[in-house]
Amino acid sequence: MKKSSVYLVLFVFLLAICSAVSFSQEVDLTGTWEGSTIVPDQGEDELTLVIQKEEDEYVATMSDSLGMLMDTECEEIEFEDGTLTFSISISQGMETFTVWFTLEVEGDTMKGYWETAEGDQGDVELKKQ
Repeated sequence: MKKSSVYLVLFVFLLAICSAVSFSQEVDLTGTWEGSTIVPDQGEDELTLVIQKEEDEYVATMSDSLGMLMDTECEEIEFEDGTLTFSISISQGMETFTVWFTLEVEGDTMKGYWETAEGDQGDVELKKQ
């Protein structure tokens, strides 16, 4: 009886350690993510998000098929509790506006939305390549 109790305690202890290790692993966002969104009055827009890690911070650029973004630097990048947020500035002629992204990361997929101060918004889904 005593041996089985020891084995049970040892099993529970090892299970707890394995669970802690798997939960402490950080999600790797680095790489190329591709997907699409719908832009009002312009239609479908294919997006490419390239994320790199420099020291302990993420840096990223975004491009699109409509030509509004050409390796545009992402700003205010934060990744917390499985959610990636960042903004980009888009210049059209003399006008510049900001687009904010909020994306939930689940494995090799990011899903969420973008929005502007003017009230435009759209769904986004990106897959890691």
